[in-house]
Amino acid sequence: MAFQPLLSAKSTSDSTTSAFGSSDSTKKTPSIFHRPAKKTPEAQFEYANSLLAKGKQKAAMKQFSALVYQWHSSSNAPAAQLAYARILFDRRSYTDSFDEYQYLIENFKGQFPYDEALDKQFRIANYLMTAKRMKFLFFPGFSIQEQALPLYEKIVKNAPGWEKSAEAQYNIGLIYENKGEYATAIKAFTKVCEKYPDNEKAGDAGYRKAYCLYLMASKYMYDQPYCEQALSAFITFINDYPKHGSAGKAKEYRDELDERLVRMYYDRAVFYDKTPGRSNSALIAYQDFLNKFPKSALAGKAMERVEALKKEAGRSK
Repeated sequence: MAFQPLLSAKSTSDSTTSAFGSSDSTKKTPSIFHRPAKKTPEAQFEYANSLLAKGKQKAAMKQFSALVYQWHSSSNAPAAQLAYARILFDRRSYTDSFDEYQYLIENFKGQFPYDEALDKQFRIANYLMTAKRMKFLFFPGFSIQEQALPLYEKIVKNAPGWEKSAEAQYNIGLIYENKGEYATAIKAFTKVCEKYPDNEKAGDAGYRKAYCLYLMASKYMYDQPYCEQALSAFITFINDYPKHGSAGKAKEYRDELDERLVRMYYDRAVFYDKTPGRSNSALIAYQDFLNKFPKSALAGKAMERVEALKKEAGRSK
């Protein structure tokens, strides 16, 4: 992708606005390391553009940057900052490009094409999420997607209502899920469902949220709350998205969790039943089991024990 030189110092701004305001403490200021070649911002901008037109990207990049440092408040500065960020992107300096687009967003609100900045930031974050480190000798490459995490978070913060912010928020959840931080992933997926209910990613997020709860329930096999939360999440997902591509798999997990809960409740009642002096607790547990799982294959056995325990309690009076 080759960038054309900017013909004007003024850019048309998108109607979207940034969530950030400019901060004097972070603004670029005149520096001996960023000396412009010309004496005015207009001449500097024209000179940098001429370098870019000749294909001298590195030299042009340096001069655009110098303009911003030297004449930050000039009408040429936003366009120069935009050109600087564009060239970095073109030269595949992606993380630096992301930062320079972020600087543009934070310091030149309303003076550049906002959608372009967000789109480039989103493309950079996506690249990092799917990229692999170079293989070295016999060591296999491994994911560097965690580097994309703060980038996606900035995108969502920059423009929560942007058309791709739902996907950015969803990707945040995926990264945390892949890291094994399921509780944080669940929070991220929940935000997608709550903030972007009409977005196509909402269904995907609903499934992944339920699946993360399933993973937590599987890690703590005898934790009833985790199991119930996971089951509830799958039921909600199936009801809300019956035609979703993962609905079939969700039903399998739902049935597995339901059976797990059946065994959990029944085994608890049996435990009390076999413990001396806990017959009353066993009776309550069996009745609780029957209330929750009246159609279970174990309901008959549970009913038999309820009747037997009631008779025992009557004889003891």
